[in-house]
Order: sequence, then structure tokens, then C-alpha cells
Amino acid sequence: MRTLTMLKVPAGLIAAVLAVASLAPAAQAQNLSTGFAAKINVPFAFETAMGQHFAPGIYTITMNGEKNMLIRGAKTSGLVLTHLADDSLTSTEGKALFTHYGDRYFLRGVWVAGNSNLLCGRSKAERRLQVADAKTPTTVELALLQTGR
Repeated sequence: MRTLTMLKVPAGLIAAVLAVASLAPAAQAQNLSTGFAAKINVPFAFETAMGQHFAPGIYTITMNGEKNMLIRGAKTSGLVLTHLADDSLTSTEGKALFTHYGDRYFLRGVWVAGNSNLLCGRSKAERRLQVADAKTPTTVELALLQTGR
């Protein structure tokens, strides 16, 4: 007959390991724009990587970590998937970046002062324009109007 033997591990050691493990996401989140909100006035229509279309207007951008941000306007809102920029440098000023092809603008990323920079993916429409247009697209930067948590 087989008997199971339990390994005795001090409760203090288990508590210490759990405490350190629970702090890892919190330490990483301090470098992200978790819970951050900003307002921006966009004078042109634009699209996101998710294929959503936004009319010109004032929008509130709420960032919930490095993976997504919510864009809310008077009539339209949408969720945008994001990822951290490779530069790993924090911004000194808040701004939104748009890629411009002809008469179309695509949200490319949001730079938040004192936080990590978030980039948006490219939509199918933007990739098609990129292939069809031999010219390099222009980048448009807009300053964030108001920031807060």
C-alpha cells in the first residue's frame, strides 16, 4: 500500500513568496498608464486598428494598462488594443500620434507624460493603403488637452 507524505513548508515562506508574487504586477503597472485619462481635440476624422471610424471632435482617452484604451466622444466610443512602444523611454509631454495617408488618418499611438508610450496596431485598411501608396505616410502629432487619473 502506498502512503502519501506531505512536505512541511514553513507558513512564513509561503506567505513571503505570495507577497512578492502579488507585488510584481503592481510594480509593472506603475510604469504604465493604468487608469489614466486624457482629453484631445481631433480636427479630422480618424480610424483605429479595430476599424472604428471617429468624426472630428473632442475625445476622452482612458488607458487601462498596456493592453487597451477606451476612446469616448459625444456620439462614438470604441476600444483600442495597444502595446508598449519598444523605446522604453517615458514621454515628457502628452500627445497622440496619427498616420496620414491622403485624406485618411489612423490613430498610431498615445504618449503620456511620465508614463510608457502606447502604440496601436495597424488596421487592414491602413495596411492596404501602405502597400498601395509608394510614398511614406506623414505623421501628425496632437497635444493632449487635459490629463488626470
